[in-house]
Amino acid sequence: MRELTIDQYHTVLPLLDSIQNKAVYALSVIDQTQQGRVFVNEESTLTSVLITSNGGFYCLAGDEEDELFIADVVQFMNEESNHHSFFALGVFTTAWANKIDSYHIQHSKKITRTYYLFNQEKFMESYRELEATVQKPFEYLSLNEVIAQEYRDKFYPYYQLVWSSTEQFCEYGIGHFIKKNDQLISVCTSPYVGGGYAEIDIITVEEYKRQGLASQLGVFFIKECLAKNFIPNWSCHADNPASNELAQKLGFEKVGEHPMYWYHA
Repeated sequence: MRELTIDQYHTVLPLLDSIQNKAVYALSVIDQTQQGRVFVNEESTLTSVLITSNGGFYCLAGDEEDELFIADVVQFMNEESNHHSFFALGVFTTAWANKIDSYHIQHSKKITRTYYLFNQEKFMESYRELEATVQKPFEYLSLNEVIAQEYRDKFYPYYQLVWSSTEQFCEYGIGHFIKKNDQLISVCTSPYVGGGYAEIDIITVEEYKRQGLASQLGVFFIKECLAKNFIPNWSCHADNPASNELAQKLGFEKVGEHPMYWYHA
């Protein structure tokens, strides 16, 4: 396989038509909002693509029959130096899953990922009037460089990978935060923004779960998306009932499940 230069990234967009919002991380790389790499088959006509993001989410798309390309993909996946001790390879057709299953991607396990589409009408029926406030002893903060730096350095270092700098996160990302006693306890942020979509990522400290904080921040996140003409996006592991329930509560509708090859050191 061969790697495209940044100015060539847009040429693979037709191969992602059937995937659309299921790989916002790939769209973020093509948009150059976030960093990654794009690999295609060796033929002059682009028929297969592997897109990797710096955050470790990768996707395969296009023709599943190019054996040389598939062999190169597996070799790339099996080279540990290509990954930041983590990867999640998404495939979106049975044919792709069957091809990958016939090879061996070391260390990975096959899981199932659930994908959603946002229903704005359903969301607005429930949350149109909700004000962006939280009650004491909680403190609400929106994204700024100070909270972004704290979040990336202390709360969730993964965001040092997906956003190359605090400034980039603040310029292109979305973030809503709740603190108690000056400590972050619940967050709703965008790990990836691309193709007009903003992916939702919600984390709440265990002792503060089931208090409505995650859903409240999710509402704030979605309303900011709508104000900025982004489409909020949701995907999660199929075996995460809390995330799947919250998605539906916030107006998302399930559109399918697909395999993902997951590795975390």
